[in-house]
Amino acid sequence: MLTAFTNAAVRDNNTGLVWEQSPQAAAATWSDARFTCANKIVGGQKGWRLPSIPELASLVDPAVSAPPTLPPGHPFTNVQSARYWSASADAFNPSNAWLVFFFSGSVGATPKNFSFQVWCVRGGMHADQY
Repeated sequence: MLTAFTNAAVRDNNTGLVWEQSPQAAAATWSDARFTCANKIVGGQKGWRLPSIPELASLVDPAVSAPPTLPPGHPFTNVQSARYWSASADAFNPSNAWLVFFFSGSVGATPKNFSFQVWCVRGGMHADQY
């Protein structure tokens, strides 16, 4: 955990991204999820965003079959065995966006007006990942 963020955030040394240590429990639509992250303050810091699908999927440990599909000993709390929004829209159907299913470790797309979990990230943003 990062002391500069009052231990409310975790740096992923593999990607260099900074994640909320404890994602919010409330579900939201895709639009509300983007708004939530853009206005979030974690550990006294602004500058949060919804992650791209590759960024969010990078948290999944494919060797873990029991939900949530995070690596053993991970530093996160409050991670639900649920679907989490990414910022990535579905190129074939723009009314859908990509999600990571933390109960199975898989990804899929679903309508943006559905409500799912939100996990905000901070750090490098690469337009080609959206």
